[in-house]
Amino acid sequence: MMTKKKGRMLALLSALTLSCALPLAAQEVMFSGDVKTSQGAAAPWTESDSSAGYFILGNTSFTGKIDTWYDKSSAYAEGTIGYDGTKQAGSTAAEGSESSSALPGGFIASISELWLDYTDSSWGIRIGRQKKAWGAADGVDITNVLCPSDMSSFAAMTADDSKLAIDSVRFSYNGDTFTADLWWIPIFTPAALPLDEGNSLRKFLIPASVDINSPVAGSKLTLPIKLGSLGIPEKAIWNGEYALNVSGYFSSLDASFYAFYGWDDMPFLDYTLEMNPSAIKVSGSYEHMAMIGADASIPLGETVLRLETAFFPQRHFQKSAESIIQEKMEAAALAAQTGTSPAETETSEKRNQLSALAGIDWMPSGWTLTAQYYCDIVFGDLAKLDRSETYSHGATISISKTFLDETLEASLSGLVGFNDFDSMISPSVKYSLSDQISLGGGAYIFLPGPDKDGEYGAYKDLSTFYINAKYSF
Repeated sequence: MMTKKKGRMLALLSALTLSCALPLAAQEVMFSGDVKTSQGAAAPWTESDSSAGYFILGNTSFTGKIDTWYDKSSAYAEGTIGYDGTKQAGSTAAEGSESSSALPGGFIASISELWLDYTDSSWGIRIGRQKKAWGAADGVDITNVLCPSDMSSFAAMTADDSKLAIDSVRFSYNGDTFTADLWWIPIFTPAALPLDEGNSLRKFLIPASVDINSPVAGSKLTLPIKLGSLGIPEKAIWNGEYALNVSGYFSSLDASFYAFYGWDDMPFLDYTLEMNPSAIKVSGSYEHMAMIGADASIPLGETVLRLETAFFPQRHFQKSAESIIQEKMEAAALAAQTGTSPAETETSEKRNQLSALAGIDWMPSGWTLTAQYYCDIVFGDLAKLDRSETYSHGATISISKTFLDETLEASLSGLVGFNDFDSMISPSVKYSLSDQISLGGGAYIFLPGPDKDGEYGAYKDLSTFYINAKYSF
């Protein structure tokens, strides 16, 4: 374990050394960055024994950016070092999982982007660690599957940019009214997951226990979870990912087409019954995924209409823990009767999936209003899947207004799921003391539905009030 951590630190130091060396041969160099801190505690109405008053946010970080260019060539480096005071010292993640930013004791170090670029009049190539957001949606992923999500902490999930960079090669072509980007991603980057012991988000990914039907006891047994390893795909050329983005710019609208073939960045969990002591071991693996999609932005005076859709042919969907364990028990019983080896149990089933979104932006003087409706449908039988709704839908709204010569900004954003009528409300305020320094505060409030917690209501005990500050240079 120590060798792996030292290797990460050496890789980080090497990357930072390279980023500092690049400007030496450049004609133009721009250095910028920021120092920011965010502190937040769970709301008084949350669980009194485990949440209320406990710190959910406790991050302080320094981010440095170097942008350098000469003639048709350029390079960019961005890295972050910091400290997360909410992380328990000595906590460990699952065996086989990857985390590019977690270090012992709550320290954080990561390379957000690091790439080299050459651009001619009509074409270009960019090589290295880079980010790109797909789609016209605001805060909702429809076609935005190119970069994986950072779900490792509450701070990461609520950040303005909760996506991780990918190690890739991007070929670009620029026409008069369109651009085309072709991506080759040789090494798969999975989503960063909250697998550390003591992480408050871990229970939303992996249950603390599983109920199984015991043929011996004649009733249900509740068994604890034991975390195993996640089988990351081999780092081999045949396991690469491929993506295409073509965007057109016309007088009446902007439109884009997307295509992706690679890996689903979330693992599919496998549940195995273990004896002595009795427990359920959870491991995981990753499956291939394909997507085709499109979006359009249509200006209508002071408003902009946004449309987006994506189709996932035969996408893998997680089976429930209970169905996986039940199938394994039945396979074991049949194998015992026939004297054969138990049949392999699949952890997922393939289904076609269609997602779509319609949104509107209205920007009168000093105001910004955004409203969106999104939906998602999975075709076929869901009886064995870890998903109960064939049709899932919801809406988002965001309102902001500036005051005092645009030094004070107040905003309110919200999200509601129409299946369970659960919601998330986030008011915030930011005041700029100068062009470099700003202070702010706000809240993340999660409300369960009347009958079920729902997707957002499940986070009800993470409802948080916070303050933050930022210095930019």
